Amino acid sequence: MGKRIITYGTFDLFHIGHVRLLKRLAGLGGHLTVCVSTDEFNAIKGKKTVIPFEQRAEILGACRYVDNVLPENDWAQKRDDIVREKIDIFAMGDDWSGKFNDLSDLCEVFYLPRTEDISSTSLKAFMDALRDDQLLEIKHLIETLNAKASAL
Repeated sequence: MGKRIITYGTFDLFHIGHVRLLKRLAGLGGHLTVCVSTDEFNAIKGKKTVIPFEQRAEILGACRYVDNVLPENDWAQKRDDIVREKIDIFAMGDDWSGKFNDLSDLCEVFYLPRTEDISSTSLKAFMDALRDDQLLEIKHLIETLNAKASAL
């Protein structure tokens, strides 16, 4: 059996950067657990999401690189998750570089490079620049796509 890897994130507005990160993480070992920040935890962090937690978790669960999806409810749960899930590698994007080195007594800690020129933050900034009528059109399109995806 390969190594067990865990990562954490909000994964809002799922994009190619997320896919590439998950693919690289899965390439480190045999089993990838992704902990998705809940809406409540994001509110504590001062983050607003576009996609609700349940849908973000479902999207990640449908990704072929992901073996297990757990909710991230608070900052402190990481140690318990690592022990409970028997994790060998804790990995995050390099925008978190050095922030979780204290977990190295439990497992290896890796920071992977982010995909250039794409982030949920940049997508949200783009959306903020759109007019209200454009946003309503996009919202309708997303709802239509979600309905079609649910029918599959």
